[in-house]
Amino acid sequence: MQKYCEILTPKGVMRGFLHEPLLPQYPICIIFHGFTGNKTGTKFSYVQLSRLLAQSGIGTLRMDFLGSGESDLEFKDMTFQDELDCGRLLIEEMKNNSKVTDIYLLGHSMGGAIASELMKLYPNLIKKACLWAPALNLPEHMDYLKGKQERQEFYDHNGFKISNDFVDGITQVKMYEDLGVYKNKLMIIHGTHDMTVPFKISTRYLPLYNNPEFIPIEGGTHNFDKIDHIESVIGHTLKFFML
Repeated sequence: MQKYCEILTPKGVMRGFLHEPLLPQYPICIIFHGFTGNKTGTKFSYVQLSRLLAQSGIGTLRMDFLGSGESDLEFKDMTFQDELDCGRLLIEEMKNNSKVTDIYLLGHSMGGAIASELMKLYPNLIKKACLWAPALNLPEHMDYLKGKQERQEFYDHNGFKISNDFVDGITQVKMYEDLGVYKNKLMIIHGTHDMTVPFKISTRYLPLYNNPEFIPIEGGTHNFDKIDHIESVIGHTLKFFML
């Protein structure tokens, strides 16, 4: 069963959907979209996956971060810390939900970086995590986000405004530190032709996690832009959460 839901945060309302299986209790997967993304996911992958998981007895919560999709604020108001705070709030909401037995995380790109930070904060509470091309390289790749523009109040990223608060904040995040504190089940999926988070980045982060299952998608781009690629990603993710 798919329900529209709103969750109040100190800075505004997050909007999205809760998918519940027809069970009195169930594990739930919280999904975090990437930079400039939204709650439907690349190729509507979050919608497809959520419905498949519900059929298998697993709930999902997929929300637009503040400043994205249908949630409050504008994209220029978004910072990494705000998204991390929203992620923590969603975990606390699900932890206090009497129907929820276990909490899983799924994150794509910057959503994968958010999930990775949350895994450090809740290493025991989060029972499974799946990261699609986690953008742990963001702090050292500001040229991708703001181009080579001189410092200004806002930068034009392909029609999206990003702020100095976002740029200054994300460069302070130590994404590669303490990844091994999370020891529960972890799967990472990365396309070999990813140009946004280059596939070679995986050789840096993989040894720092605790025994992750790694799935390379041969020829896959950052957003898995072919039918067989996105179907493979969804299939691997579904099997991982079901087992």
